[in-house]
Amino acid sequence: MAAALQASSCVYAGLLGLLLVRWYGAARQRRAQRERVRMGFLASSGADPSALAVACHGLAARLIGFLRSRTLVVNMKPHLGIFHHRVWALGSRGFDRTLPLTGLAPAVTKAGCIDARAWACLAVAAAGALVGAVFSLELAALAGCVGGVVGWKLPLWALHQERDTRRNDLEGHLSEMLEVVSLGLRSGLSFDGSFALYHQHFSNALGRNSASTQQLWQLGLASREGALRALAASYDSQMFSRVVENIVRSLRFGSSLADELEASAVESRMAHKAVLEEKVAKAPVKMLVPTAALILPAMLLLVLGPVLLQMMQGF
Repeated sequence: MAAALQASSCVYAGLLGLLLVRWYGAARQRRAQRERVRMGFLASSGADPSALAVACHGLAARLIGFLRSRTLVVNMKPHLGIFHHRVWALGSRGFDRTLPLTGLAPAVTKAGCIDARAWACLAVAAAGALVGAVFSLELAALAGCVGGVVGWKLPLWALHQERDTRRNDLEGHLSEMLEVVSLGLRSGLSFDGSFALYHQHFSNALGRNSASTQQLWQLGLASREGALRALAASYDSQMFSRVVENIVRSLRFGSSLADELEASAVESRMAHKAVLEEKVAKAPVKMLVPTAALILPAMLLLVLGPVLLQMMQGF
């Protein structure tokens, strides 16, 4: 009898293992198929799949991936976007202001952000309510409300993080772009040839955006001034906008552009250095919070613990 039970247990365990392996393989195939469909949609919509296929690290990057997936669902299957009620569209002006500065369009749209915000709001509220229900119903209601507010703000927070990351990347590479263009102008090249030098030899995000911008005026889809101003408007950087306006004015009136670009490169490098120094100066202040919250209580317990125990034994 025991041998039969052991044999049947082994058979059931083997069947369960086969089912799990089968389910895992099917899940991987479905995930790969969804990824191929997503990359195909991004390529057809004009986005750069190689730039968008970066592994997600951190909460903001994972939220950006969630925004892209919800935008893909809303665009391909509009009937699945069930959260387009005007209640979920309240306060969506922040998406209108921030989304053009992130460089995520058309992979992320306003409709996709609203849909993702609704899902995040409900999911985080449900998670908070479940955690709070372990202790009491009042805490469950409070945690659900707090989770709903947090989920409501998460997509816009992720867009703000992406905007700031893109601006920091621009400020880190703007000086080298201006120096390369100035070097090309001094060597006898035209502005178009000098501008092409940068995106031909630098494969960063600014180089890719510069290449797509130059293709616009070369193909006649936009004027050179309009394309450059649109490139500056896609970044949240006043310095870049000022540099583009200087370039447009110099090209229009024929003034010396190489000297202005070199001066702008020096100014950009000094501004970026000042920003980095400010971040370094803020680091000790930010370390005070974890030091006071985590390290000091442990040290106090380590030092005063034996004293308190002796006092308790004395009483």
